[in-house]
Amino acid sequence: MNSTVMRSHAVSVFGAALVAVAGCGADGDGVAAPDPAAPPTDVRWQDFQGVALPSTAQGPKSITDGAAVEFEHTPPGAAVAAITHTIRLSVAADGQWAKVVAGEVVPGPARDEWSVNRLQLSLTGPAAPEYAPRLLGYRITEYTDLSTAVDIYTEFSDGSKAVNHTTVEWFQQDWRLRLPDPDSTARPVESIDELPDDIVTLEAPK
Repeated sequence: MNSTVMRSHAVSVFGAALVAVAGCGADGDGVAAPDPAAPPTDVRWQDFQGVALPSTAQGPKSITDGAAVEFEHTPPGAAVAAITHTIRLSVAADGQWAKVVAGEVVPGPARDEWSVNRLQLSLTGPAAPEYAPRLLGYRITEYTDLSTAVDIYTEFSDGSKAVNHTTVEWFQQDWRLRLPDPDSTARPVESIDELPDDIVTLEAPK
């Protein structure tokens, strides 16, 4: 895969449309609602295809058949799942991506179309350093127990930054990535100059 195609591929899959509705504060019984700004705990870093991914107390708790799974049913669990699934899908090698898709992505037309397009590419080794995204943090923009919208902030080696609009859904007792609808006109990835002040910092080592 040449460098232009590789970066285009990484950016094209590194995002999803926003599709969740959530509230905040307390419910009718006075019980505090989940806090979207609560950070993950016990953060460690693990390499996947040349990209540092967070491994936290909120997940992933196992890798089953090549897929990172078992995320806590909480806002930080949803955020770490969004980050994990999005990056792993972006940089998975030829022998890995089918298992990543099967275990980490919600089934549907978007997943099917992505798989067809991926078959036309080849990635046999780790992502080249100049195209590997480095995680800076995230912001949950909408949260419910069933669907969570997560903006993921990353940086590339040239200093450019991007925000990736992703959505995870609670599917078969785990958070899975919902890819954008094939007919959607929303832009899943946008370039940015500065990070918002209210992100949850989750900065990967350089």
